Amino acid sequence: MSKLKLNAIATHALVDQDFKAALLSGRLQEKLGAFQLNEEEMRAVTAIQAMDLDQFMRRLGTLIQAAPTLH
Repeated sequence: MSKLKLNAIATHALVDQDFKAALLSGRLQEKLGAFQLNEEEMRAVTAIQAMDLDQFMRRLGTLIQAAPTLH
């Protein structure tokens, strides 16, 4: 998994109201095309279930921490 891509999703969720609405209403997959996620990343991000942005960010943060760091 790419920390860079996951961080980009987190940033986008904070600044784009339409993106935020999509992720909280179950329409996230249609908004993720711009991030060029691989199958594993897409599956992991779309599996996040959250009632609000804070919950989504905490769960996405867990994925980011688990992703390997590239040197």
